[in-house]
Amino acid sequence: MNGSFLKYCRANWQYLLNIYLFLNFLGWTLYQGYRLYSADRFYYSEVSFLVQNIVLTGIVIMRRPHRAIEKNIFSQFIATIAFFSGAAFMGQAPTGNNAAELSSEIIMIISNALGIITLLALGRSFGILIAVREVKSAGVYSIIRHPMYFTDILLRVGFVINHLNPFTVVMLVFSSLCYVYRAILEEKFLGRFQEYREYMARVRYRFVPYIF
Repeated sequence: MNGSFLKYCRANWQYLLNIYLFLNFLGWTLYQGYRLYSADRFYYSEVSFLVQNIVLTGIVIMRRPHRAIEKNIFSQFIATIAFFSGAAFMGQAPTGNNAAELSSEIIMIISNALGIITLLALGRSFGILIAVREVKSAGVYSIIRHPMYFTDILLRVGFVINHLNPFTVVMLVFSSLCYVYRAILEEKFLGRFQEYREYMARVRYRFVPYIF
């Protein structure tokens, strides 16, 4: 019995991981929805972020298995830090005036809307770690190579505008550098595959068209 169970786990570990992540993301999303409802704080930026997390939660459970994964521990450490760095911004008190609050709200809504579009374009190829699933080249991925990382950085910029203090500024710089470094490490790994090299040749810019 134990041997059969372990054999099943080894054969289906990616699917089991998807279930684990799905349950965690679902629990966090439900908690955030309840928190907003209880506090009567359904701002547009927070609602759009909640919708983005609902989309993410649905995609996680449907992810296709990776074909290959980066085995360098340091590279995966950077990837993990970049993905979860948003949690460090939680609990910070607003510091801006009405203009800062409005600017923050607009930028965050835009970033969340772009994040939803990017998630839908990425679909079942979404990943947290550096791995190869299916190379996406349509939609926003035909404009820049890392639209998901761009939207995450933009979201943090919008947040910091209305939550400006030394800690959030440091975390913005740190998390942004992690995303940039992750993109470089990811391209180094994915560049081993012909289809991604062809994709990089077609789409020249990582984050901002004609700039970087």
